Amino acid sequence: MIEGRRMSSRKPHNQPGAPAPQADAGAATRNAKARSRTRAKLIRAAREVMGRQGIEATAIGEITERAELSLGSFYNYFSSKEAIARAVFIEDALALADLLDAEAANSRDIVEQVGHNIRRTLHHALHDPVWGWFFIHSAHSINDLGATLGSRLLRDLRSGAQQGSFAIADAQAAADCIIGGCLYLLRQILEGERQASAIEGAVEFFLLGLGVAGEAAGRVAHRPLAAGSSA
Repeated sequence: MIEGRRMSSRKPHNQPGAPAPQADAGAATRNAKARSRTRAKLIRAAREVMGRQGIEATAIGEITERAELSLGSFYNYFSSKEAIARAVFIEDALALADLLDAEAANSRDIVEQVGHNIRRTLHHALHDPVWGWFFIHSAHSINDLGATLGSRLLRDLRSGAQQGSFAIADAQAAADCIIGGCLYLLRQILEGERQASAIEGAVEFFLLGLGVAGEAAGRVAHRPLAAGSSA
């Protein structure tokens, strides 16, 4: 009778489905953080270089040089100059939305808040080279504006309707109309077809469409913006 082989007591390594070692999980976390830091460096560099000389005149090599990264590393994060410009816009739009929310905490009523926020956003877009280029050239502009500042506008319109300050049946439709009107006006101004002073008239028109009385709409739309508001 042939004696069977003795089974080894040694545990097999790297069995399929076995949980990853803790060390590997830690390495993955560190790698993700490193990638996030590198991406943030590229966005900061792009904001600085594009803000100084405009998007059209900026080369990708200038962005990576300012970020102190190799040219090849750029394409690990962004497919093109337009893609990083979009990332700059989204990050800055969210920062502006947070700033406007912080300013609104100073007991401004909802009509003044909405009018002020639209004016601040439009004037900022006229004075920021990245925003200006993005609004004219990018097919993503309306969706990205809606997803960032537009979501805050929708929130405020709903709040104003609940308070009785706005007479609107559909807050989403109202927000869409305002965003579309803002983009069209910005493109006209940036392309030299309209003057920047048209912003206040547009904001007054938006407020009238929301059901705000004529005198109040005019007062809010034409009130001087605070210093540093890009007006």
